[in-house]
Amino acid sequence: MTLQEIEQLCGLYLDCHLSVLEEMELEYVLSQVDYHSPLIDDVRTIIGFFPSESTCKQKSDIIIKRPFRKNRMFQIGAAASVAILLCLGIILFGNISDPNTTSKQDYYIAYADGKRLNDKEAKILIQQEISSADEFIRNMGEIEKMEMEMINNFETLNNFEE
Repeated sequence: MTLQEIEQLCGLYLDCHLSVLEEMELEYVLSQVDYHSPLIDDVRTIIGFFPSESTCKQKSDIIIKRPFRKNRMFQIGAAASVAILLCLGIILFGNISDPNTTSKQDYYIAYADGKRLNDKEAKILIQQEISSADEFIRNMGEIEKMEMEMINNFETLNNFEE
């Protein structure tokens, strides 16, 4: 594969456009080639490759998992779990959303449309995603309240009929 093809695959990986099998193939390719670019090196870091790592899984060791069809409730539950974990991580590990508390140790990496954003753009993008997750959590709380009210109304109606 050429450097351009690998960079294109890395861009698709960062945009979440690869299947599980394609991600495993990209991981294998990155372990076999010695190409370097900021994009390729960032993907290697994200998937856990380090410069000292010289071993790689053999093709026979790779297990192909077929994606299963997710129902709507599983997707909502997964999204809520991710949002909660993101919020807990922010609360426990720092104030990313407060622009006045940025220290010299803060470092942001973000990609949009396959292109690496600078530190300021990455921080803004992350803050927007955090705001979106917070809004999602608030909406889920409101939905839960409405569902609990409906359950209480049904129980009251059921008790009234008896």
